[in-house]
Amino acid sequence: MPKPLVFMMGRSPAFLPVDRRYTRSHLWALEGEKGHRFGFSAYAVKLLGEVCHLEWSVEPGASVERGETVGHVEASKATSDLYAPVAGRIVEINADVPAQPLLVNTNPYDAGWLLTIAAEPAGLLSPEQYAAYLESTWPLAQRLLKGKA
Repeated sequence: MPKPLVFMMGRSPAFLPVDRRYTRSHLWALEGEKGHRFGFSAYAVKLLGEVCHLEWSVEPGASVERGETVGHVEASKATSDLYAPVAGRIVEINADVPAQPLLVNTNPYDAGWLLTIAAEPAGLLSPEQYAAYLESTWPLAQRLLKGKA
C-alpha cells in the first residue's frame, strides 16, 4: 500500500490513505463491489475525540439524499448527527460500530467503517485535494477549538 499523506493538526498527525477519496465533511470513501464504503477520516476522529456511542436512523435498502440524517454520534469532544455524504441506496451498515464504538478511534480506515452506499458520488476529493482543504480550513478549526472564532 502506498504511503499515506499526513496532515499535522498542531503536533498531532492525521494520516490520509491515498487509496480512497474524501468528502469536505471529513469522511473517506472507498469504492467496492457493492458501492462506496464510507468512514470517518483520521482528522474527523481527532476532532470528535473518543467515540462512546453511535446509532443509525436508517436501515440497509433505504434510499437517502445527500445531507439527509442517517444517524448520530456521541464522543468526548463533540456530539453530532451523521449525514449521508451522497445520494443513493444504503447497501450495508457496519453493525460492529454501535456495539464497539471505539473501533472508529482505533481503526477508522478498516474495522471502524460506517456504511456502504450504492451511488455514483460526485464531488469527492483526491487525497491531495483533501489535504489542501484541511490546510485551508485548519486556522478556523483551531480558533473554533479554542473558542475564539
